[in-house]
Amino acid sequence: MQRSRLHPLRLILIGLALLFLSGGSCITLERPYKAPRAAEVIAALQARGKRVVSIRAETRMSHRSAQGKVKATVRLMARRGGKLRFDAVTPFDTPLATLVSDGKQFGLLDAQKNRHFHGPASPCNISRLIGVVLQADDVLTILGGSTPLIEHTKASLEWDSRASAEVLTLKGDRATQTVRLDGHERSWDLQRSEIKDDKGAVVLLIEAGGFVKRGDLRVPTTLSVRQPKYKAELELTFKKQELNLTLPAAAFELPAAGGLSSQRVECDTVIKP
Repeated sequence: MQRSRLHPLRLILIGLALLFLSGGSCITLERPYKAPRAAEVIAALQARGKRVVSIRAETRMSHRSAQGKVKATVRLMARRGGKLRFDAVTPFDTPLATLVSDGKQFGLLDAQKNRHFHGPASPCNISRLIGVVLQADDVLTILGGSTPLIEHTKASLEWDSRASAEVLTLKGDRATQTVRLDGHERSWDLQRSEIKDDKGAVVLLIEAGGFVKRGDLRVPTTLSVRQPKYKAELELTFKKQELNLTLPAAAFELPAAGGLSSQRVECDTVIKP
């Protein structure tokens, strides 16, 4: 009996079908550019973070903490030097809460609870509105599409050929950080930044997406920040973004109590009923 023969084109089609059914797991991509050094990528990330010196934006914010979940429209302003302002409002533009940091002190006016809080502009106090516990300038770095970097003694860079992404790994004495980046045209758009402590527990996870160009800078339109230790999650979707503009000094004046019950708070302060 004569053995049947498959046409070469049919063999190719069968191979492609098998590859499709297997999920394309064998497909890998080479870098479309010359391999960079880890030091080059670190310098680019640091420079990128510093290029955003101020931001004004309107966002849809959702944050979850140990106290529960909150959703609101938030208008924000931030400037280097620890200056932050977050105004949360209802869909009818009614004020819900205002948090301001002038770089040294913070004030929080909670219109829903008719309370006023003030104290040092520490990460735990800033978290009283946005949920996540971060230094004020780190908040601006993240809003601008970059990531804080840990102090490290070792740095390495690898190419993820399946995801077509650069993977930067930083190792310090007490933590390890893994940063995934889009290196196309050396944009170094942040995809994911994860910091783990020396026991392997996630300390901070940042995910960014939907990058767009604003002037000569690229910034994300969506951000996710998580801190499992504090059971904190922050989701931001930007409606408007303006970068590196001159912000009015009055924006960072601490809100007055205006007759409301006022309390000075620090990290371990018990909130009075």
